[in-house]
Amino acid sequence: MNNFVFISQNIAQNFSLAENESLRVLAFNSHSDINVELCGEGAAFEYRSLSVSGTQQKVHVMHKAQNTKSFLFARHILSDDSKAVFSGIIEAGKHCENISSRQLVNSILLSPAAKVVSKPELKIYCDEVECSHGSTCGGLDEESLFFLQSRGLSLEDAKRILLRAFVAEVSEELLCHLSLD
Repeated sequence: MNNFVFISQNIAQNFSLAENESLRVLAFNSHSDINVELCGEGAAFEYRSLSVSGTQQKVHVMHKAQNTKSFLFARHILSDDSKAVFSGIIEAGKHCENISSRQLVNSILLSPAAKVVSKPELKIYCDEVECSHGSTCGGLDEESLFFLQSRGLSLEDAKRILLRAFVAEVSEELLCHLSLD
């Protein structure tokens, strides 16, 4: 069974996935408090979010069975004095080999007053897992802006192109997955 959930409002929810079940969540500008238990072999969870204003997101994934997968991917575009907080916890339980889990948080700060707090966390209680996490934060790439301007684009158009590309990565891969299901 494959499920897809689109979230554009604040949510606090628990999910439990049985054998071979999968859940994909796409969150847009929402506060999220999501707990997921991957209880059966072959269970998979994917969380993608985009916030263009302040947000608070907490996602806790507990791998309770072997051969499970999870992917957390959050992107923030913050301006003025907005603030984003992301807490992602991946927990690999005892005797749960062959887990594959990744989490990545990318944030672009468009003003000096914008802030981001990113806390990707791994709790691994078994061997033979493939888990990774990372977080990046910064402004728009100056070299990319210069390159686009050297090709005749205005600074505003160059910024718009870079921001659209940043946003597109959140949704394009998910839409590709959905069309294959």
